[in-house]
Amino acid sequence: MEQSDLSEHKFNAIFTHAPIGLAEIDQDGKIIRLNLMGHTLLDPLFKIYQVGAENLYPILDRIFPGITEQIKAYQAPIGPILYNQLQRFVLPGPNDQNEKHFQFNITKMFEDCIIVGFEDLTNKYLEEKAMQQANLESAVAQGKFEIASEVLHDIGNAVVGFGSYLTRINRSMELDNVKNLENVFLFLKGIEPALNTALGDQKAQALLNLMDGIARSEKEKHSDIRKSINEQLNIISHIQEILSIQRQYVTGYGATDRKSVSLKEIIQDCQAMLFASYDKKDIRFNFQSDQQIPLIKGDRTKLMQVILNLLKNSIEAIDLDAPEKNISIELLAKDKMLELIIQDSGKGFDAETAAHLFERGFTTKNTGTGLGLYNCKSIIESHAGSIDLSSKGPGLGVTTLIRFSQ
Repeated sequence: MEQSDLSEHKFNAIFTHAPIGLAEIDQDGKIIRLNLMGHTLLDPLFKIYQVGAENLYPILDRIFPGITEQIKAYQAPIGPILYNQLQRFVLPGPNDQNEKHFQFNITKMFEDCIIVGFEDLTNKYLEEKAMQQANLESAVAQGKFEIASEVLHDIGNAVVGFGSYLTRINRSMELDNVKNLENVFLFLKGIEPALNTALGDQKAQALLNLMDGIARSEKEKHSDIRKSINEQLNIISHIQEILSIQRQYVTGYGATDRKSVSLKEIIQDCQAMLFASYDKKDIRFNFQSDQQIPLIKGDRTKLMQVILNLLKNSIEAIDLDAPEKNISIELLAKDKMLELIIQDSGKGFDAETAAHLFERGFTTKNTGTGLGLYNCKSIIESHAGSIDLSSKGPGLGVTTLIRFSQ
């Protein structure tokens, strides 16, 4: 047997016994040849749909509407027409659930030679679907309250971030040029006689009216923006209160299983999230940690919420014109304990304030809800930990000490 004949023989054998259906058709859909698996898959469909077995297009149109037009419209001399396309169709009959899932690959080999590959993935698809459904039901049954808790805390973190940006905008409003515009107007008003001489009465008056209008307009705009920001901050406070209540319901029924988490990674993630806030105020941030920090069992989202809240408090406690702007974190492992120490150079507090810091509803902020530190304490204690805030007095910063048992 010559080499070319041997190669053709091998190709025919591969085509005939391929584990997927293969059909060679011409441009009009006429079946030139159909392999064994192709007969196995299509013969029942030819009978069910009552179409002839000489042309592939009628059956393709039944199970894959529009595909024949796509094949006919393909103008390139060779190339792929369809690649790994999964098509769902339902066989006619009383059983509406008799669905099939075929995967198609269609390639134009050369003029008037098109190879259609098709595979029945129904069993595989239904098995995967059943497994996914079982896993979903299991997850819902075993962890729906835990999932709800995580979602609530994610929302909480997003709200905290949004609030911090609003606070930044609010503070930037304090640096606007409204006062400067008013001063310019007063200056021009003070030299009105000189302006009248230099510009003429009408032009001088027009200039004064223009500056007065600009100053008034900017002042009104400034007032409206500040009012809108404060309204948004109040809305955020209400959302945080609602989230706090929902967390109490969820955690009252949630799963008690917890995963191993790394406090070092949580701190690094929080640092990245607050980088813009540090940069805006030109705050120096320093994080030091022992080389080997053991993992703890806990809820990563809740612990991140605590650290974000504490760092956010430290950032807000540092004024823009403060001589020192520092926040430092130390994470230490000693005496079978993990110690997390956060220090800032912020406003600090007195002994009377210290006595009420963790009380529900107590706050020293104009837009605060009094839930931040209260929730932090609840979360830390739920992780068998302790939290304490101390200050040497107003203007002398705050030190936060959190301890976890290893």
